[in-house]
Amino acid sequence: MTVSPATQTQVFDPKVTAHFRASAELYRLWSPEGHLHFGYWAWPMNPFRRKLMLEALVHHVVRELEPEPQKCFADLGCGYGSAARLVAQAYDARVEAFTVVEEQVQEGAIAAVSDGTHDRVTMKLRDFRDTGLPDASVDGVYALESLCYGTGPDKSDVLGEAARILKPGARLATADGFLVKKAHGLRKTMVDTITNGWALPCFPDLKRFAHALEANGFTNVQVEDLSWKMGPCALHGVPLLAYTLAKRWLSGEGMEPLEKAHLRSCALGILLGTQHSLFRYCMVTATRLSASGCGADAAEVGSSRVDMSFAG
Repeated sequence: MTVSPATQTQVFDPKVTAHFRASAELYRLWSPEGHLHFGYWAWPMNPFRRKLMLEALVHHVVRELEPEPQKCFADLGCGYGSAARLVAQAYDARVEAFTVVEEQVQEGAIAAVSDGTHDRVTMKLRDFRDTGLPDASVDGVYALESLCYGTGPDKSDVLGEAARILKPGARLATADGFLVKKAHGLRKTMVDTITNGWALPCFPDLKRFAHALEANGFTNVQVEDLSWKMGPCALHGVPLLAYTLAKRWLSGEGMEPLEKAHLRSCALGILLGTQHSLFRYCMVTATRLSASGCGADAAEVGSSRVDMSFAG
């Protein structure tokens, strides 16, 4: 069992850790395997098989990193390590997996022993903005609905760390929800309610995020709009919400405030997904041009084209 403890200097956001601890049962209902993200659907997949769609998103994102045996990837915001173990099994790759929730590290490490990936997956209790990995040490970085926990709408702090640990020419791939313009009125209230319920600082702004990638030494920034590909899986949340509310009401258990906030965010998140002029679920990929992002390389980054055509 490979587990790396937190450093004494790191202080985790108590709102984030409290959210994931309070919502652990609800997340398990969504995915007994421990996936903490939506799933990707494409024809002819069965839209009623949520597990397959959850795994399909992992593959859709990680394939952008050109996975091969013995390559080393960093999973930034790994949750229970479900995606990391899938990557290790499917591609015989090594994965350094980061989360700030101690219980997730412990459960992920146990699961890795059970499925035989413990020699390739390292669960680390550490903030993904300070991974502790050496400079230019990994062959790819991926993140599944987790970079939104970075600071500010551009998430530059976590992108800077990703740039530092990536080898020159290596790639970053992330799937997440992005704002494409500023929300106002009732839509702003909806967005704020969702971010508060999920303990997010804020959703990333797509244009600012793309520009922050360039500023941190990335080039070849590509954006693929997956919004409608995520819809079939997102709709699974409706009956699960109804089931959870009915079960708690019939049992008389009630709900903790953080659980209520999480479910409220899930319900509104489905609605937000229909607001395509405001919010889009995208995969963003980029290539690390150099370890430093300065000098001649910086000039090339500044002149690179950010593909915002939303292919897909």
